[in-house]
Amino acid sequence: MKSEFKLKKSVALLALIFLSAGLLYSAPKKPGWVKKRPNIKGYYIGIGIAEKAKENKDYLRQAKNNALNELASEITINISSKIMDKITIQSGLSESEFRSEIQSTTKSSLENFEHVDTWENKTEYWVYYRLSKSKYEEGKRLKLEKAMNLSKDLFSKAKREETGNNPSSALNYYKQAFNPIRNYMTEALKTDFEGSEIFLSNEIYTSLQSLIGRIEIKPERSTLPAKVGRPLKEGYLIHAIYTDDNGAEHDAFNLPLKLSFLRGSGDMVEQVYTDARGVAKVTVSKITSTDKIQIIKSVLDLMIPAENDTSSRIIIKLLSSLSIPSANVILNVSGMTVFLESSEVNLGKPLEIKSITAKFKNWLTGRGFTFVDEMGEADLAIRFTVETREGNTIYGQFVAYADMEFSAIDLSSGEESYSNALTNVKGIQLDFEKAGLKALDNTFEKMSERILPEFIATVQR
Repeated sequence: MKSEFKLKKSVALLALIFLSAGLLYSAPKKPGWVKKRPNIKGYYIGIGIAEKAKENKDYLRQAKNNALNELASEITINISSKIMDKITIQSGLSESEFRSEIQSTTKSSLENFEHVDTWENKTEYWVYYRLSKSKYEEGKRLKLEKAMNLSKDLFSKAKREETGNNPSSALNYYKQAFNPIRNYMTEALKTDFEGSEIFLSNEIYTSLQSLIGRIEIKPERSTLPAKVGRPLKEGYLIHAIYTDDNGAEHDAFNLPLKLSFLRGSGDMVEQVYTDARGVAKVTVSKITSTDKIQIIKSVLDLMIPAENDTSSRIIIKLLSSLSIPSANVILNVSGMTVFLESSEVNLGKPLEIKSITAKFKNWLTGRGFTFVDEMGEADLAIRFTVETREGNTIYGQFVAYADMEFSAIDLSSGEESYSNALTNVKGIQLDFEKAGLKALDNTFEKMSERILPEFIATVQR
């Protein structure tokens, strides 16, 4: 009895202790900067918040990232409307996209910011950073000065290469000249260059466009014959020419060219460079589209990264907006030629009217293939045999079965390019002969569903 009383007394005491602890606990008091965003003269402010949910274990980094985003947005809030208009027109970026890109590059270059305070409760984590405006402006001034000098040095090298009739090297230097100033596209970037006052980013852009405007790309032939499923015989040549300030033409060597099908499709090397004669060879290993008219476009490729290239989205958009020289080659495409051997036998009797053969020819002809009578004139030799046999009878209905073998040989290599077979294709009719003919009809249906699409995909791949 006594021990029971002691136990009850202990339980009551523990309950009182836990209750007291609960009454004494209170959530941490919110600091003033959490209740109301501070506005401190001479400082940029960045406050970041992140939820402390179970699935969010990275809330510390998230809060910091949000705070730095705020800092960057405060810094980039004032952008000259004149500069904004110029960049958005040239690059094609919207104003919001431009601001977002500037904010992103500003954030990535932030330094000397101070960690002021943190606060958290059970559900939220807050972090408070600030950045001295004077320190930021001084740091920015020093970095901008360094960036401008480096950009002008690259710009000067581009000019020298251009004067030396080396457009490929000049293009690379012009592109590189954008990189040091990529974080300062909101600035006028007014500077002295070789005794003249220029706006650097604008001067790089216009010089680059002027240089590109003096490059011409000419294909050796503007129209070529081609065949579906076959390589473009010997390919074709493209000549790149650069015209200097005096109107003299020069071979533009080591220029990168990007190739693509403007219409149609095929397998080819998608990038080539001009050689010492300013000539690049285009090789198409296979035409895969059946379009009668196909077009291959070759264009000067400005998107090849230059050395140490870390271009921002704005720079990439500016380069994409330039008028770039290009040239098209038209392909007159014909289908592959086929030599066909076929055998159709119904219940041991060769058929005079070969229904599958006729349907097969129509099917391939509609997809650009041409049939020839001489094997020496063909790209492919196709042979198929189909034969029916009697099955059984079911409730007065007669059943026949058809078996078919199909193969295609690539006559340029002598190798079998495709083979397949069908067995036990059923036909049911009122007598065995008609059941055999029905089995032949069903055989072609199965051919057109699976075998023929596979065959086309294989020989044109």
